[in-house]
Amino acid sequence: MKRTALAVLGALFLACAPLAHADDTPAPTARPTLKLPQAQVERLLEVYALIKQNYVGEADDNTLFDGALSGMLAALDAHSRYLDKDAMRDVGRENSGEYVGIGIEVEGDRKQLRVVSATEGSPAERAGVRPGDVIVSVDGAPVAAMAGDDVARRMHGAPGTVVAIGIARRNKVETLRITRADLHNDTVRVKMAAPGLAWIRISEFGGATAADLAAALKKLDNPRGLILDLRNDPGGLVSTGVAVAGAFLQPGTVLFSARGREPGANATVTVDERYYRQQGQPDVLAGLPAWTRTVPLTVLVNGASASAAELVTGALQDQHRATVIGTRTFGKGSIQSVIGLDADSGIKFTVARYFTPNGHEIQARGVTPDIVVTPAVAADDDLLLREADLAKHLPATQPLDTMAEAKREPVESTRAFGTRDDKALQTAVAVLTPEDKRSSTLAALLRRWSGAPLAATAAP
Repeated sequence: MKRTALAVLGALFLACAPLAHADDTPAPTARPTLKLPQAQVERLLEVYALIKQNYVGEADDNTLFDGALSGMLAALDAHSRYLDKDAMRDVGRENSGEYVGIGIEVEGDRKQLRVVSATEGSPAERAGVRPGDVIVSVDGAPVAAMAGDDVARRMHGAPGTVVAIGIARRNKVETLRITRADLHNDTVRVKMAAPGLAWIRISEFGGATAADLAAALKKLDNPRGLILDLRNDPGGLVSTGVAVAGAFLQPGTVLFSARGREPGANATVTVDERYYRQQGQPDVLAGLPAWTRTVPLTVLVNGASASAAELVTGALQDQHRATVIGTRTFGKGSIQSVIGLDADSGIKFTVARYFTPNGHEIQARGVTPDIVVTPAVAADDDLLLREADLAKHLPATQPLDTMAEAKREPVESTRAFGTRDDKALQTAVAVLTPEDKRSSTLAALLRRWSGAPLAATAAP
C-alpha cells in the first residue's frame, strides 16, 4: 500500500473521503529513506524503557507506540492524524459513500469539538445540529476526556440506534437524542427557483454525485439559467468535484493546481476524464447537452462550503463561467494522503495545498464571492468556525488582500434556504433575470429586502 510521492498526486482523484474534510489521497508506496535524528530516537526509546520498567500498571507495547504515532501526527496540523483499525475501516466506508452515523463534519478547535457542517437531510440536521455547535458529550461521556477516534466511534453504530449528543450553546448544554442512519443519501436535489431557472443543490461530493448531477441536467429542458447551490457543502471526493466542475466547463479547462514540497506533489488538474473517471466505470459527463457549458450560471456559497466545494467554486469563478454569490468559503485548501502501515492501521497527513486557476490560495483564506450577501443574523447566532480558526491549521502562504477575507459571518441553516429569508437565492435570481421588471436591478432588490418572499421560489 505504499507508493512514490509521484503516485500521491496521480492517485489523488480516486481519493478516500475524509473523516473531516475531503481531499485525502491514497498513498505513497515506498518507505522514505532518510537519516534518523539519533538523539530524538534515543530519547523516545529511553522514555519507552522508563515506562516499561517503572509504570504502576502493565504498559502494552501497541498502546504505547500507537500513542507515540498519534502524537507525532497530531503535532503537524489540524488534518493530520494516526488511523487505527476502526478509523481505517471508516475511511473505506466513507469512500464508498455507505456508512452509518448522524451526518456531521467536526473539527478540533482548541480542545473543543466543533461542528463544521451538518449534511442536509441527515439525522443531525433534522435534530437541530448547526455549524458552529460545540459538542461537549456523547452518551453522557465528556468529549474533553476522549481522543478524536473515540468520539467518532461513539457516534457510529447500528442503524436505528440512538446516540445522545450534548451541545453547548451560549453557556447552556442541550442534549439531542439522534437516531443513527445509513447515510448513503441523495446528494443532488433540483427545484425551480423561478420560471426557467433551475436551482440545483449539492449537499456533498459523494461517489454517486456526479452521475446524479448529469442525470438531473439531462432532464432539464434548456433552462435560461442555473443556480448551483454549494452552501453548507463540506466537500467530499476530489474526483467528484472535478466531474461537477466539468459539467459546466469545456474539456481541457484548468480547474486547480496542487503544490507540495516534493515535485511529485505538484500537478495542474483540467477537465479530463483521467481525473474523475473511475476505472471500469462509464464517463459520467458523456452525453451531456451542449447548453450545460454555456447556460448563464451562478454559484451560492457560504462559510460552511469547504474543500471540494471550494475547488469547484474557485474554478468556475476564475474561468469567468459563473457569478459567485454569498459569503467567503471555509478555507480548507490542503491535500491529505492516507497511507496504510499494515492491515490494521495507517496515517493521514498533509502533502500539498490547492490553488485556483488564477493562483489564488484556498488554504485558510477560502474563496471570496463576486457578490457578497450576508445571511440575516439572529439574536443567538454564533460566528461560523473556519479553517483559520482551527488549532494547528496550516497558515496561508498568501496574505489576506481584502477585508472580506477577514470578516466573520454567522452560522447559516439549510432550513432558511428557499424561504423569504434566503437573500443569496434571491440575488441569484435577480442576476440571472436582469430583464425581469420585478427585479430590474440588484440595487432595487436590495432595497426591497424587508422580508417579502421571492415569487415562484420553492421551499426545500
